[in-house]
Amino acid sequence: MHPSLENLKCPKCAGPMVPRSNRSDGTKFWGCKAYPNCKGTRDSMGMSKDERDEEYEGEQPEQKKSRRYE
Repeated sequence: MHPSLENLKCPKCAGPMVPRSNRSDGTKFWGCKAYPNCKGTRDSMGMSKDERDEEYEGEQPEQKKSRRYE
């Protein structure tokens, strides 16, 4: 289970996260406040890549990809 969105910690350095958006398509995500020194990110739901991989372990790759941006 991931932490509440107000208290997100960076998966790489455990620092605070701030809301950001992708410049090319506007997708929302959380980025480490220490960027560019730390490039830790979480998706809009607050999950890191490792947490998503654990949650969807055992699913086919095409199922994983379609769930990431629900």
